[in-house]
Amino acid sequence: MNASLDLKLDKKAFLHWVQRQEGRFELKDGTVVMHPGGTKRHSWIIGAFVALLRNRLDLSIWAVGPTDIAIEIGPDIRYPGVVVERLEGDGSALSTSTPTLLIEVLSPSSVGNDMTVKLAEYTSLASLEAYVVASQEEPICWVWQRGGPQRCFPQKPNEIAGRDKSIEIASLGVSLPLAEIFRGIGAV
Repeated sequence: MNASLDLKLDKKAFLHWVQRQEGRFELKDGTVVMHPGGTKRHSWIIGAFVALLRNRLDLSIWAVGPTDIAIEIGPDIRYPGVVVERLEGDGSALSTSTPTLLIEVLSPSSVGNDMTVKLAEYTSLASLEAYVVASQEEPICWVWQRGGPQRCFPQKPNEIAGRDKSIEIASLGVSLPLAEIFRGIGAV
């Protein structure tokens, strides 16, 4: 369960404060929110996404990172499981507001947020092309991608289920096989 701390900060103060903390925190509506640690499966899935993306993308153009990259959304700061953005600057920034792909892995405490609140927040970012939410129990992912003449996100995700399926991220030109993402997880 996520717990709000009795600590109010703006984005700049939060980004400097969080660098000196142990644990996982986000900033929501000016309040610091602590997140519990994840399971091994959660970590394995994030690691698989990062490895696949790093092996499939041109790393002279794209930066791929796990959990530690802060996403600025209005006054809030989120830390998604995986961030892909255009490679810019020297990498010393504490945050970005221009991700191209964001990935979250569901946990019991995050289901409601990842599929509703974070969906709305992330898809409000002009740079975002795709948002993926992955189960940590079985090979299922929900994918929202910009499309159509208006370049909008669909209201309902494309559900990709089964080890024989792949997530196609059109804007990045990559295919991510669920068999590799979920190796050793769920029914075989």
